[in-house]
Amino acid sequence: MCGINGFNFKDNSLAMRMRKFTKSRGPDADGIYIDNFFTLLHDRLSILDLSSFANQPMTFENLTISYNGEIYNFKDLKKELIDDGYKFITNSDTEVILFLFHKYNIHAFKKLSGIFALAIWDKLNRKLYLVRDKVGVKPLYYHFNSYEKKFHFSSSVKSLLECSKSKILNEDAVHHYSNFGRNDLKETIFKNIYKLAPGELLVFEEENSKYSVKKFLKFNLQQNNYSNEDMKATIKQTIKSQLISDVPIALSLSGGVDSNVIYSAMREKFNNNFNIYSFYYKDYEKFNGDFYTAQKNAKFYKTPFFPIEISHLDFIDTAEKVVEILEEPLANQCSILNYKMANTIKEKILITGDGGDEIFTGYDSYKSIYIINLLQKLNLLKNFDINFGPKNFRRLFMNNPKDIYLSFSEQNIYKDLEKYYKNMKRYNKNDLKFNHCNDFELKNRLNHVCFLDIDSVIPNDFLLRNDKIFMSQGKEVRVPMLDVNLINKFLMMNESKKFANSFKSKNLLKKVFNKEIHSLVKGKWGLQSPYAKWLKGPLNTFAKEILSKEYYSNSDKYLNFENIQKMLIKHQKEYYNPALIWSLINLQLFFRKFKL
Repeated sequence: MCGINGFNFKDNSLAMRMRKFTKSRGPDADGIYIDNFFTLLHDRLSILDLSSFANQPMTFENLTISYNGEIYNFKDLKKELIDDGYKFITNSDTEVILFLFHKYNIHAFKKLSGIFALAIWDKLNRKLYLVRDKVGVKPLYYHFNSYEKKFHFSSSVKSLLECSKSKILNEDAVHHYSNFGRNDLKETIFKNIYKLAPGELLVFEEENSKYSVKKFLKFNLQQNNYSNEDMKATIKQTIKSQLISDVPIALSLSGGVDSNVIYSAMREKFNNNFNIYSFYYKDYEKFNGDFYTAQKNAKFYKTPFFPIEISHLDFIDTAEKVVEILEEPLANQCSILNYKMANTIKEKILITGDGGDEIFTGYDSYKSIYIINLLQKLNLLKNFDINFGPKNFRRLFMNNPKDIYLSFSEQNIYKDLEKYYKNMKRYNKNDLKFNHCNDFELKNRLNHVCFLDIDSVIPNDFLLRNDKIFMSQGKEVRVPMLDVNLINKFLMMNESKKFANSFKSKNLLKKVFNKEIHSLVKGKWGLQSPYAKWLKGPLNTFAKEILSKEYYSNSDKYLNFENIQKMLIKHQKEYYNPALIWSLINLQLFFRKFKL
């Protein structure tokens, strides 16, 4: 895990300014490569092969790489390359990628199993290649000054702001954030700074100073019906493949099935010789179900367990810092929890259970779609008027998955937005653009909605938080349940099998790993905090101050402060849309922090 930067000219001052924002991603070593003015930078977090021989940028013949990520199948690929005559001087996965590209060119990327955002400079052909993994675990951004023919890329948006002549707010991204609480667009919230989307390949040609971007790495979703034993073996093997490291690994454990499935594989791999971390809230027992279950399991299996207390002070003390780290506004309050964990753990690597819900239908919304699908198959709803009842019920009968997707966004959290945003744009299904979903005809509504979440929510929320926040502290997060192999094999599995002929979420996964899991929390809670209660109490003054025109008046162009203050008063009397309040707080903090 590392920070990477580069540009198609020589400028030592710019190199140092860009590196200032990626150094925390790679505090262990740094390197620079310059070829005829083409510059590659690397800041290294040492995970595999801790020796200096594995430092980057790394060169072989005409190829030089600057790489961020982990390749989990690199040992198998290395054996293949050795058989072909390649001679290695390191034990790193970086050298494997370099040799593999030397042999297969861009088709080498299709052989990689792992998480990555990388750059390869071809000195002979004067071409730069950028590529990002299918799921989008690792970020990569780029900026092109067409007038000066200057191309820049980086792991950090702030690094690219050093390259841009001006800092201009992208209002389309603001509108997208107001609708969804995140930015799914390919353009960042800053004009002319773009994300390389998951699975995309960018090729920059020095000769004509032009670049092209195409979707290159695609999912191969399979309609298979695995036995329970085959499923267990595949999941365990996948998890263990991601436990490669030359430094200690820790686990973020909840009371849910996903992290406990990972826990079972880690116990087999490390014989309980690793640390477990879990959140708890003093004086808020309602929110501690996951914590007590995790603690119970750790005690049963005799694994070292470390509690992490979260209080309202964590929100006050770190909210602004977190917004700066994320580089774009993100409404999810879990960012604060991520920051606390990143600052607490001793290890360089943390394993989390993110992604299992999307593959194995862990949310209540998925369960609702499944029930309606089942009732329709049984022809029990033929005389039912789908236009009757509230919208959050009618959405379950929608045939277009994008309509379903939008309806979930419009309900509760993001309703009545026009009261609080000025001149805002409401999104419709034609505005929604995804990375991979158009590659497949997913006739099953449930599978399609799950895949939409993997395509948008996962990379632009879960993975963004994990990467930006933990890497700001020189830590790496791995997400075994989001392995491409698991998505390909199990996302399209028959929905009745996933629910194991019940109406319990992830019932199949629970049955498959029943003997490996001591206990699970009753009911699904997930990574939550009492922030809604705190907004009525100790966070109330904090919210009122930030969501005022006096805090940052430039936001008046976008926010209706009068109505927002009324909403805060209303929240004191009842629980009125705390998620929207937190969303607005993050946007206001972002505007002021970046002086927009």
